[in-house]
Amino acid sequence: MPFCHLAFQAQKPLSGAYPKELRTLGDHLRKRRLNLALTQKDVAKRLGANEASVWNWEKNRSSPALRFVPRIVEFLVLCPC
Repeated sequence: MPFCHLAFQAQKPLSGAYPKELRTLGDHLRKRRLNLALTQKDVAKRLGANEASVWNWEKNRSSPALRFVPRIVEFLVLCPC
């Protein structure tokens, strides 16, 4: 309306694809991937893994091999202090 100069601002709710709680490495990977708007294929390329591995990690069906941990930590921007 021309006489109403209100502007409402609110944060958009997160998609249902986001994990409800961040309990596992897979939950953190999925959240970071979605925040960056990347596909599992994109993440797999960055980590030097295959797409099925990323899917399994995100679904908590398997854990990453030790050789992937440094790249995962870098992807998650964590400090291994």
